[in-house]
Amino acid sequence: MDSQHAGIPLVPERSRDISAGSPRLQEVQRQLQSLAHGRCLDMVSRVFHGMPGRKARVSSGLTGSSSDLSPARARLVLHFGSYNYSGLNGHPRVLAAAGAALKRFGTTTSGVRLLNGTCELHVELERSLADFLGVEDCITYSSGYMANVSVLSTVCCEGDAVLSDVLNHRSLADGLRLSGARLLPFQHRDSRSLEAALAELPRSQRKFIVTDGIFSMDGDIADLPDLVRLARAYNAYIVLDDAHATAALGPLGRGTPAHFGLEDEVDLLTGSLSKGLPGIGGFAAGPKATIDLLRFGSCGYIFSASLPPPVIAGLIEALRILREEPERQERLHHNERFLRAGIQGLGLDCMDSASPIIPIRMPSIPTTVEMARLLQDEGIYINPVGYPAVSRNKPRLRLNVSANLEQEDLERCLEALEHCGRRLGVLSRDA
Repeated sequence: MDSQHAGIPLVPERSRDISAGSPRLQEVQRQLQSLAHGRCLDMVSRVFHGMPGRKARVSSGLTGSSSDLSPARARLVLHFGSYNYSGLNGHPRVLAAAGAALKRFGTTTSGVRLLNGTCELHVELERSLADFLGVEDCITYSSGYMANVSVLSTVCCEGDAVLSDVLNHRSLADGLRLSGARLLPFQHRDSRSLEAALAELPRSQRKFIVTDGIFSMDGDIADLPDLVRLARAYNAYIVLDDAHATAALGPLGRGTPAHFGLEDEVDLLTGSLSKGLPGIGGFAAGPKATIDLLRFGSCGYIFSASLPPPVIAGLIEALRILREEPERQERLHHNERFLRAGIQGLGLDCMDSASPIIPIRMPSIPTTVEMARLLQDEGIYINPVGYPAVSRNKPRLRLNVSANLEQEDLERCLEALEHCGRRLGVLSRDA
């Protein structure tokens, strides 16, 4: 007899609120309510109108109180929040290459790489990127997050030990959880903590040292020479996530290994195609034998649609420009050094930043958000960052410096920081 006719409901009574009974979603709901109470929502997920370059037009976030997203009501700002480190997003040559590929290949391959999702542009990009980074081979993924999750969940496995910096990106942590390997966190950039953990492991056990190159929230750089020393001494592999260093650090923007002259000492490199490089996606680079195994063994490659050909074409052209214009990286690093010195001169704490990522410590998240709001009113866009992206007691503004910013932009940013900092009383001296 049909269960409906027997008076038994096919679906038990339940709340229409899918978050009911989910501790994780309820925690997110509490965070959302806290943001709303603190008048923070209009500074979250702010909406950009047009291409975000040196300047951009921005309006209140989608979760804020404003429902008017008309470009006419948007504020023109200098953009100090973009991952566009190299300044290549919107470059005429990149746009032309993407446009030509759009006409030839369309918007998508409508397939995954192992079936019908590979065109000659994918092959060219991976070869060009491998050559640029100085490695044997390269594989691309649909996002940087997917690259890390796929690589670590494939390369590492049960029985392995993985020593991971506590401030590594969330994607690395998620990939390691999927791997089943034993996770041994070590204190941030602390060689003594790392060596103590390594010393307790059998030399014959497979072990990995995993680290960011540039740490995305603090802007400091991994001590790769010391990690290499320990890897040699304790028979460990090094996996390095260079998402924020590719096209932002080292000669020509070739990343953290090139910055230290240690390209041959990193066993596997992952990174992003959407930060210093002006596209979308992620990559893994290293020995050809390892990359071949990832092509046939990593789920993010096998089961995700391939990157759109127009994006691929723009990335290929961007790599050419980086090789042709070494002054682009020189300008980027001049900009970051000038801005960091100016911020510190105002008595603000940039933590241990040594890269185009410059955090500014704030006393509380409401102050952080209010500072971002005041800066936007003065025509400066900077991102406010709080928990869970950083610890609860370390909210901050985070500036991302670009090569396309001009000297007058940097000076205008410092003027606005001083003015807004005085209004909120966050300057530690009478600047």
